[in-house]
Amino acid sequence: MKQFFDTDWWKNTTGCTVGTIIGILLTFGTSFHLENRSKAEMARKTVLLTLHNLDASTRNMQTLLDELQQCDTLFTRAASLMPDRLGEMGDDSLRIFINAFGSRRLLMTDHTTSSIFSNSFEVWQCLDDEKVIGRIGNCYSVLEVCDEEYKKMEALRMKAFQAYWDECPPMDYPDVEKAAKALLMRNDVRYVLQIHPNITQMLRNTHDIVCQLNERNKQVLRITQEELDEAGKLLEKNSYDIDSNDMQSPENNLNENEGKE
Repeated sequence: MKQFFDTDWWKNTTGCTVGTIIGILLTFGTSFHLENRSKAEMARKTVLLTLHNLDASTRNMQTLLDELQQCDTLFTRAASLMPDRLGEMGDDSLRIFINAFGSRRLLMTDHTTSSIFSNSFEVWQCLDDEKVIGRIGNCYSVLEVCDEEYKKMEALRMKAFQAYWDECPPMDYPDVEKAAKALLMRNDVRYVLQIHPNITQMLRNTHDIVCQLNERNKQVLRITQEELDEAGKLLEKNSYDIDSNDMQSPENNLNENEGKE
């Protein structure tokens, strides 16, 4: 009697089906693994760039703090000699004082990296420690506050110096001592000199906090300074390297186009 089921056919069909299913599982499983690995690597690169950016921001702020400290020393010295002993500073120092009060300084801030980190959901998923995310966010928040406070003081100082200049430019005074004295006699200038050391100290304290938070993140994530330096070198290389083809002169490009025609 002929069998209703062909056992060989079922064996072959079952084997092919199982093989196909295993192949699909392996394909999707491998793709899923590679995708997760790629996301993890990209997340780590983003964290490296973020911490490197914070390092650069704190270094820029330290440079500014050093300049502000020098100005504090100069401003305090000039104010302490008012009104009758200002000449003891000497003409050169008084010129430096006037120029320092009227000079504009910039606190460079880059919001690109902080924006990338804040909007990168993959980074947040790959970071196991929520405190790291919080510390990075706090670093950027503190730096933003520092930037705002410094710009407020900068605006007051430049406004006071502009008003002083509008009344009589320093070079129009009989001598530099009278020019410096006229500057120091202004109430708006004296107010700036009063708040300048306080703002400088506040910036220094917050700068120390950012440095501590950033160093803590490096320790928790086991990121070495060498890795951050390499990330910085990569950024510099990508920023400044120019393809040799881009350096061709218009004449060379024209000759190439003529040859193709």
